[in-house]
Amino acid sequence: ITNSNRPIVELVPPSPLCCLRYNPKSSDTLVGGSYNGTISYYDLRKQPNGPTGKCQPAECSVVEKSHHDPVSDVFWVSSKTGHQCISVSTDGQMLWWDTRKLEEPIDSLILATDSKGGGMTLGGSSLEYNTEAGPTKFLVGTEQGIVMSLNMRNKKTNNGITVFDTGSGKHNGPIPSIQRNPTHTKYFMTVGDWTARVWSEDVKTPIITTRYHNSYLTGGCWSPTRAGVF
Repeated sequence: ITNSNRPIVELVPPSPLCCLRYNPKSSDTLVGGSYNGTISYYDLRKQPNGPTGKCQPAECSVVEKSHHDPVSDVFWVSSKTGHQCISVSTDGQMLWWDTRKLEEPIDSLILATDSKGGGMTLGGSSLEYNTEAGPTKFLVGTEQGIVMSLNMRNKKTNNGITVFDTGSGKHNGPIPSIQRNPTHTKYFMTVGDWTARVWSEDVKTPIITTRYHNSYLTGGCWSPTRAGVF
């Protein structure tokens, strides 16, 4: 902040970054998702040019085994090692990675409405992960305006995927923003088309929908201190 015209470090990704996250367990490591679908891992301690140099990726995924579309979002997930992360993209895949070995994903999941093959595959446009709600729970906002909830503990039923309202309750366009309420993690908000909607995990339809605003909405978040404000 004291020298706001010059960056301390410059990350040099192989392809332009679309999303980036600090590791919550280590302030020196980051993971990023790129425009060409690859995942890159950065360690700020491993800089050849000292603390003000350019930081090359310590590890990078292979294009053939990465996403086929730009990475929409990436999150660090809780694991024993603290090296696991997850990424989602509009190619309809959700991939799990170990940042120590990014050659290929350690697990993958297709964002399909029906795992038996009768449904459609949805493209993930946003991702939410909050350990307080559960270390195996994920929320995905899709390009088609439908919300998906994933619980990796219930993998036997439809791969652990719960699909929310696909009728009148869904958004009329991609969901660029999805976030759980930090105080009551059962509730979450999605932003897409001209509205923001609040959902509960127990109800398949939105419990609150804002009016249709004049301009297109592209983002939203909850207040960290006041539970009912967003």
